[in-house]
Amino acid sequence: MKTIALVETNSGNGHHLTYLRLFTKVLLEQSCQVMAFYPQPQDLTDWVDEQCPAYRDRLWVFEMHKQPRRRLPLLGAVPEPVAVIERWQHLARSVRDAAEQIGLSPDLVFLNWLDNYLSHYLTHHIVDYIFPYNWSGIYFRPGILRFGQRSLAKLSEPLAHYAVARSHRCRALTLLNEELVADLQKELGKPVIAFPDITDEIPPRSDYPLAQKIRQQAGDRKIIGLIGSLSKRKGILTLLEVARRSLEENWFFVFAGQLDESMFHQEFDQCFPEEFQQISQIKQAPPSNCYFHFDLIPDGYAFNSLIDTCDVLFAAYENFPYSSNLLTKAAVFHKPIIVSEGYCMAARIEQFRFGVTIPEGDVAACIAALHYLCDRPEQALHELQPDFEGYHKLHSPDQVRKVFQEILSTTNLPVATV
Repeated sequence: MKTIALVETNSGNGHHLTYLRLFTKVLLEQSCQVMAFYPQPQDLTDWVDEQCPAYRDRLWVFEMHKQPRRRLPLLGAVPEPVAVIERWQHLARSVRDAAEQIGLSPDLVFLNWLDNYLSHYLTHHIVDYIFPYNWSGIYFRPGILRFGQRSLAKLSEPLAHYAVARSHRCRALTLLNEELVADLQKELGKPVIAFPDITDEIPPRSDYPLAQKIRQQAGDRKIIGLIGSLSKRKGILTLLEVARRSLEENWFFVFAGQLDESMFHQEFDQCFPEEFQQISQIKQAPPSNCYFHFDLIPDGYAFNSLIDTCDVLFAAYENFPYSSNLLTKAAVFHKPIIVSEGYCMAARIEQFRFGVTIPEGDVAACIAALHYLCDRPEQALHELQPDFEGYHKLHSPDQVRKVFQEILSTTNLPVATV
């Protein structure tokens, strides 16, 4: 029986906790023992007690918080490579202490958000010295996409953000961006696996108060939703301008999710102060065709109730070449979605045909897309021939099981010596 350590230091009710819960359940069902590290252990143990109590005796949960980036007097924050090394050290201590406590050492440590443990100008040698366990994880936002790069950096180059994955202890690397898998596997010479972008699929509740309020205010208007964390990169300013130009249309726009005002203020004060002012004014005097709820929407029935309320989902993110599990929400609840052209999300929409792509930040194109999806929705769906089920199959709990089986098979391989 293999022992797997799951590491998730991002707390809260968003997709991080959703991932941790599902991964735990999948591994327990595969007859593994699970060591989980999370800032709020009870959020996991209570869920396992409810969802799969028969496996509870094979789960140990340890409190572990994100290692903050250290600051030095006068110099400020330590360089990123130093901060990443310190995270590996903190992780090694945490795993070692937990292993001593329960008398089991993990066969594999799986990092649910691997990005925090990678850095430019950092190779695997020092990590191999610090961290004596086999490991794997999900590379959510590959560094090769962060600056608009279209080709892989060579591992010999100091700027390669993923060079740590060259470690012999890295048994496999997983990516949400399936289009990068083949090239990265060739570059690393080890398994690189497309990981499904899963979501909490709990059914919505028609009696959820916020959803009821939105339906009441919308009346017979089509509801267009931007649901989840709200920021400039999520296209909130674009959709606000769409709403402003669409007062005569039979549309109702919902902006629901946590708005990080400090982030907006810091960013806009430096570059676009008028845009932050626009957000403030909208909050104080919302247009008649808009509804704002700038608070956290927990994943689960609350989030899904809002998704189910919408006729069209808006996910035309800006400068975002990565995956989003909002596409999985759209597939699960059969909602057409609008995304920006280019990169991962657009390629999926073009393949599975359950939405429309528009040029990034293009207000006129977004209005045209809404006319297409909202004015004659039955005709639009007939023309699109959406494959909601096909997309969901690739991003489902069943697919997670298959991926973990593949990852675990790598732990049977001999480990090279340093």
